[in-house]
Amino acid sequence: MTRQIPEQLVVRLYGYADADRIAGVTRGTAKRWLSGYSYVRRDGRRVDRPPVTAGRAAPSGGVSFSDLIELVAIGGFKERGFTVPTIRRIVQNCQDEFDEPYPLSTQRFKIGGRDVFVSEGSLLRDVLHQRGARAWDDILGPFLDTLDYRDSFAYRWWPLGRSKPVIVDPAYGFGLPVIVGSGVRTEIIRERVQAGDSHEQIAYDFQVRLEEIESAIQFELQRAA
Repeated sequence: MTRQIPEQLVVRLYGYADADRIAGVTRGTAKRWLSGYSYVRRDGRRVDRPPVTAGRAAPSGGVSFSDLIELVAIGGFKERGFTVPTIRRIVQNCQDEFDEPYPLSTQRFKIGGRDVFVSEGSLLRDVLHQRGARAWDDILGPFLDTLDYRDSFAYRWWPLGRSKPVIVDPAYGFGLPVIVGSGVRTEIIRERVQAGDSHEQIAYDFQVRLEEIESAIQFELQRAA
């Protein structure tokens, strides 16, 4: 039976453009991957492509934290050369095998890695075998280590790693990236820098450490690249 996902993880917090930026994917990606898309071929026929995250209702009115986490995970597969149809098949196999609507944001994969698929005998093992037995760990292992879990669901993300004080947590700052402990949004730090304020002045104004300002700027620069 599918477990009940905490409401704060599935409430719509982000617009598609915000989700693209925070997840670090190209513009328009969140909408295509989460809602599907269509196009017209040269012969005039319309082709409909389902969401990469098919198997649950397409988001309406925005993107949830769990959607966001899956966007980042899917992006990891894409960067390693997996095609969208293959990623779609991976997600579907996981949903079928583990009865999870958000399979890439559950603790099962963090603690099991590729061994989960071997021990469960899932179809996903065959998909990954085509790319090498270590594909799952190689692609998602470092990302999954940046997630905090509660009741087997990812509920907080450290996008720069745990050594950097930037978090994305649906319980704080409307789910937008913030400096840990202060709640200061990283995008506000970026705006102050763009306005010409020094790092030292910004740190003083927000009563945070200089290294926290620098981490916020690092995050924003990565997303702008």
